Amino acid sequence: MHVHGFLYVFSDFAGPLMIANGVTGARDMGYYIDTTLRWKRDIAAGKVIGPRLVTGVRVDGPVNKARFIAHATTAEDGARAVDTLARKKDGKPRADFIDIENRLPRAAYFALAREASKIGVAFAGVVPESVSVVEASAAGQRSLEHEDDLMRACRNRSGSTCDSVIRTLARNNTAVTPTLVKYQPLAHMFDSASTHPDWAKYVPGLVKGGWINRASNVAKGDSMSVRNYFSFDRTRQLHSAGVKLLAGTDTPQPFVFPGFSLHDELGLLVRAGLTPLEALQTATINPAEFFGMQGALGTVEQGKVADLVLLNANPLENIANTKRIAAVIANGRLFDRAALNALLQHVETALKR
Repeated sequence: MHVHGFLYVFSDFAGPLMIANGVTGARDMGYYIDTTLRWKRDIAAGKVIGPRLVTGVRVDGPVNKARFIAHATTAEDGARAVDTLARKKDGKPRADFIDIENRLPRAAYFALAREASKIGVAFAGVVPESVSVVEASAAGQRSLEHEDDLMRACRNRSGSTCDSVIRTLARNNTAVTPTLVKYQPLAHMFDSASTHPDWAKYVPGLVKGGWINRASNVAKGDSMSVRNYFSFDRTRQLHSAGVKLLAGTDTPQPFVFPGFSLHDELGLLVRAGLTPLEALQTATINPAEFFGMQGALGTVEQGKVADLVLLNANPLENIANTKRIAAVIANGRLFDRAALNALLQHVETALKR
């Protein structure tokens, strides 16, 4: 429920790796939208192998100079962004939702929220620095990504204030995607247990080089800060309060491997206090309900889309058993164990060229 980068240099390995790991659907939070939409169409048509995509487009303030992000300064800009990015033009599909970034000005945010709500377009993402978590939830933001904004809302405040913020999220049905796995490499000083060197063969050199550069520049203080800042307590509080949690990874953050990392995220959610069944629900029925697609996805029932993962051991007994994949059926297409191994081998071979 939180990935980035379905552009062709990345997706040539990300799509197959996700299917090989039983990830049959993904919410792409946004990069170059035209390329992501092309991937979405090609996957749906069976031209390339990858997960069913729900695609977003990112909106931020003018400080962000990235060319793949729409920029908004005024209220008029915010409303116009919804019309430009999310409406269908000439029969061509646009983004499924709008991904909010953290430097969007306050006026632009609320105008975007009003326009999106008026025409029925979802918006999600981080909470801009100009807006409080409670305000974002009340404005209709569908999900909060990562837990940074929530920790910002709770830090240096009383426990009762933090509890009130979390209760607001539950009351407004604002989901949270914790992305616990993205924090682990930095928190553990990029040690081998957190960087999974045995998976490096599945990553392009360009991506891997960026990851290694990030690891080489980390200071102990940075790692200590993340360890102090990040904890499983907030996730546990959210779950206990009834906030709907969604499983996401933020791949391709450093050493957050496509596909593989979702299994790590499920394990971390169990470590945070969820049962194995509840952790599984963050990657199955919860996303289906979030998208209003529970009639087709999210549970194993006759008449639903054939997105299935067959395991060799029971994940309700040990969440790590989600890694013991015997077969994957993605949109009705069967990948037995031999086919899944072939996908992994294809990625490894392709990256050696």
